[in-house]
Amino acid sequence: MEQFDVVILGAGPAGSVLARLLAEKAFKVLLVEKDAFAGKTTACGGLFDKPYFDRYVDDPTVMEQHIRRNVFKMPWGEVVYDCDQVTVKRRVFDRYLAEKAHNAGAVYRTRTKALDWKRITSGQVEIRLHDLDKKEKYLVGARVVAFADGPHTLAKKNPRFEHVQNRKNWAYAYAYEIDGLVTAPDEMIIYLDKALFPWGYGWIFPDSDVSNIGVGTIQSEMDKGIKVKEKLFEFINDYPETSALLKGKTISDKKGGFIPMWLIDHYSDDSQLVLGDAAGMVSPLFGAGIDYAIDAAEAAAATLGEALTAGRYDAATLKAYDERLNRGFLIDLRKQMMVARIIIKSLKFGAQWPVKILAAIAFGGKYTRWNKIKIMLYPLLGKPQTIKENGEILSHK
Repeated sequence: MEQFDVVILGAGPAGSVLARLLAEKAFKVLLVEKDAFAGKTTACGGLFDKPYFDRYVDDPTVMEQHIRRNVFKMPWGEVVYDCDQVTVKRRVFDRYLAEKAHNAGAVYRTRTKALDWKRITSGQVEIRLHDLDKKEKYLVGARVVAFADGPHTLAKKNPRFEHVQNRKNWAYAYAYEIDGLVTAPDEMIIYLDKALFPWGYGWIFPDSDVSNIGVGTIQSEMDKGIKVKEKLFEFINDYPETSALLKGKTISDKKGGFIPMWLIDHYSDDSQLVLGDAAGMVSPLFGAGIDYAIDAAEAAAATLGEALTAGRYDAATLKAYDERLNRGFLIDLRKQMMVARIIIKSLKFGAQWPVKILAAIAFGGKYTRWNKIKIMLYPLLGKPQTIKENGEILSHK
């Protein structure tokens, strides 16, 4: 049986960055990807903060567009933020990160599906893999297994990482690519309107030669009968704000998938770590997850570096990973979860409330107190107005 220090399941941004950081420290790492290449089947808009891109990418061709403006379109008007973000095609970006991990010394295996795993004792884990090309199943050993394998993660075999109770808050999204740019190349647009979803949104992100468009809503709304694909066709053909831009355009790529927009309760156990989408590290307000995945990979690399050096892989040692997360970006994510809870509960009072609450809380700095009142009572008091640009730079974190 092959032996590794760390076996990482999933070569998305979380898994590939973690593999690269550990390999650069000369640890023996196996990075496993079920598809022919990383990013092949990801349903994502591919928008995130540029400093994260700059940290791990030195090839400018991987970036599609440098985004300078975020435009949120709501029934009463727009909220506009300056930003410093990029768009990428995930099939290019993820592939690049995985190859960088391989170049740093990680063993990288594609078309390899993880079937099962078992912790034998502390610092001894067996992972059962399936080579999809050779049609062979085999075992590998590791001191630690890191789960970066998305929403349907094998980590849930451990009840500590189970997230079935969060499924009602997950989103399902369709992300299509259409030929050509239909908006300004430095501007992304998100549409928040009960005419699309009581709680959900549509988007248009510009890439270099195509536009990434999509819609998504949460599972609990789908359970009420909302069909997301039908809403995407409405977004393209009938929705007044977008049909003139999108109708009749050639669709060049189609993807759909779950977005696990709710944190699990724990992120480590004896000889195990969970990160990225597998841990629900996605904004419950905007669906952004790439920044969080990279942050988690850096925290995991620091913790595993200490554990491997000390030769300790027990739960108490790896809990340092949770502690790093709790001092870092989880503070912000939990605040977003609190807002999301209020929004979801507001659905009981009518489809107009989620967007109003989001605008008043998440975009509150753009409105005076009087205009926040106008938002909550819209349309009775007319259209609320935003204040003049205050220089705030928006991050999706």
